[in-house]
Amino acid sequence: MKKFILSFAVIAAIGFTSCSSDDDNGGSDDGGCQTCDLELLGTTTSTEYCDNGDGTMDVTTEGTTETVDLQGQDYDAFISALESSGFTCS
Repeated sequence: MKKFILSFAVIAAIGFTSCSSDDDNGGSDDGGCQTCDLELLGTTTSTEYCDNGDGTMDVTTEGTTETVDLQGQDYDAFISALESSGFTCS
């Protein structure tokens, strides 16, 4: 179930990303980490996304960390797409 939610989050973020103005209102300007929460079926899942600065990010859910290739997508755009698809990030 955890991998399903993580996979859904990554696919949703990539699917909802489109060309837009280059503003940084939703993401991290310092290359740091964002913690994003998603409530699904009454359960809230908290995931930390950390920009590695090399086109990858570390994704940590329930103590398990995976390095994910952003496939050319900007980290800030990825976080904005998560927020657009229902995640709450801070």
